[in-house]
Amino acid sequence: MSYQGVRPPGRGPLDVFVFSLALILSGVAAGLPSPQQSQVESAIRATALYPFLLLHRIAAERGQVESRVEGLLAERDSLTELLLRYRDRPAPVEDASPWRDLAALPAGSVAPAVVYPGRPRVGNPDLFVLSGPDFRDREFPVGVFTGIGLVGVVRAPHGRGGRGEFWSHPDFRVSVLAEGQGVSGFVRPLRADGGQPVLLLEGAPFQADIPVGTLLVTTGIAGVYPPGVPVGRIREPDEPEAGWMKRYVVEPSVRPEEVRDVFVWNRPALPANVEADTVSAPVEPEPVPTDTASARR
Repeated sequence: MSYQGVRPPGRGPLDVFVFSLALILSGVAAGLPSPQQSQVESAIRATALYPFLLLHRIAAERGQVESRVEGLLAERDSLTELLLRYRDRPAPVEDASPWRDLAALPAGSVAPAVVYPGRPRVGNPDLFVLSGPDFRDREFPVGVFTGIGLVGVVRAPHGRGGRGEFWSHPDFRVSVLAEGQGVSGFVRPLRADGGQPVLLLEGAPFQADIPVGTLLVTTGIAGVYPPGVPVGRIREPDEPEAGWMKRYVVEPSVRPEEVRDVFVWNRPALPANVEADTVSAPVEPEPVPTDTASARR
């Protein structure tokens, strides 16, 4: 029987032997060639160190899961606020135009999906494929966003999913409204000097001054996106456009490389006198049909 602070008899020589053996083995391992060192390291990691490495991996994965859950909860809260704003939305424009009919449309809905960047063309950071909803027999374009902000647009079906473009794609455009300013315009991507892509607000009236930090949200015109989806915040003014329109550099709300779980917008049916929005996502031209009769000649 041993007591706290009292060393059991007979352990001194054993401790010295174990320490000496470990020191000798470490010296032998250090003198081995690199390939054999790798084999010894793999053997130790798979045997003696395996329980400790397993616990470390479990702890790391648990930390990642907790972080992801916190992010999803934040996106859920932002999405709830967005949908409530959409439900109580005013008319997108104030004049007596056909767009006023959009205010009377029933609210649309969202469907969860997963984004895989850089596909179907491997290595292109502006493209993605999306799995989740079935996009066959679907009307395009389809807006993609998270609870934090706008992501991009689905342009065509891809298997059971879809393929599309992030907002960083050169052809992307979306109509926006500056919150609290009553100023609207169009936003397009801007990639200056090979750096990270940002957004550029164009079409703002010259007499309007939009403060730095102002949030830009989608207008919801034509239903590609619901109104009120965050697009980005004003970072700084840019060079004036044609001398009579202002431009602003916009910091995007969502970075494409940080996106995985998204929502796609199931827009409500549009009135007969309202056309689909082809500005936010230009429709790709259809292939020219080949004349089989001429080909046979």
